[in-house]
Amino acid sequence: MLTTPPDSLQAWIDCYLQLAVQGVRPDSVIQKIDLHLKRFQAFFEARYGQEHISSCVRRDVQAWQKSLADQGLAASTINNHLASLSAFATWVNSQDKTVFRMGDPTKGVRDMPLPPLEPRVLTEEQVRSLKNLCDRLLPFYQVKGRKWLRQPEEAPLRVKARPWRDRAIVFVLLSTGLRREELVNLNLHQVAPHTPNELRQARRARIHGVAGKGNTQRDVFLSLDARQALADYLEQEHSGDRTTTGEDIPLFLVAAEAAPRREDGRMSPRTINAILNRIGRWHDADILDEQRHISPLRPHDLRHTFAFHLAKVTGADAYELERRLGHRSQRYIQRYTNPPEDIAASYIEDF
Repeated sequence: MLTTPPDSLQAWIDCYLQLAVQGVRPDSVIQKIDLHLKRFQAFFEARYGQEHISSCVRRDVQAWQKSLADQGLAASTINNHLASLSAFATWVNSQDKTVFRMGDPTKGVRDMPLPPLEPRVLTEEQVRSLKNLCDRLLPFYQVKGRKWLRQPEEAPLRVKARPWRDRAIVFVLLSTGLRREELVNLNLHQVAPHTPNELRQARRARIHGVAGKGNTQRDVFLSLDARQALADYLEQEHSGDRTTTGEDIPLFLVAAEAAPRREDGRMSPRTINAILNRIGRWHDADILDEQRHISPLRPHDLRHTFAFHLAKVTGADAYELERRLGHRSQRYIQRYTNPPEDIAASYIEDF
């Protein structure tokens, strides 16, 4: 550093971003660090009517932490803010040890405790009624109107409706625990076997080389329901929406009539969210018992459901969970082996 910045939080933050962050960290990370530090600067100035960096002490960092919590920010988000401020304070100290006369103000400030990781797992009853709805999706996708009131069964499907695809998506997610990004990135050739007849006759089928987080790859297996649903989708809808050839044909395709649409027809993660949300609402409208309601239904709910079932049948085998879920963090593995509270409570009901 050629010149020492003035006694100003804003000046030191600008200098830190320019010299230690920009060009070193990705743009998305730079934006977050900038946001976190400017939030602290604004909090400090509102607290004292000035923003002298030399007057910043640990009490102020703790008060900021509490202020963020009072605003309703999640504990993990608050901890990310604190990490950005701590890295900044460490850098300032390395440049000029006289700035913080009373020492690093972030030192000794503890992270906010994270809430216990509890998955949202569908019960056996909810899975059963969800599958039942998916097996009769066709009427939900038919055109509505006065013209079809007397003979609703003859109403055509909406132009962009793909009930066989959406049914297959639900069954594949339940069967494999894939993340939504992993699902939309699948190609047809990764499914073995991948023709309708072979899938219906196969006693075992798998998806090869699922690309997960951290450049990981894994294989996952398809249940009987998933094999049958995929066979129906490939036979009924997939070929009509296919626009590419070779090995890069997406497994799940946007309707050919949809616009805008990627050249290869590959779906987006947001589309998966919309499909499951819609199916969840249809499910709940069809079920009187509120205890069985599942809306809002999200992709990770099906991942959690698969993982919790896998943990039960494998005796919470951490190695198998890592292999099938693509997770290496023990914190997240424990998330799937710890039952939700309502299930845990049922364990001791008759004890």
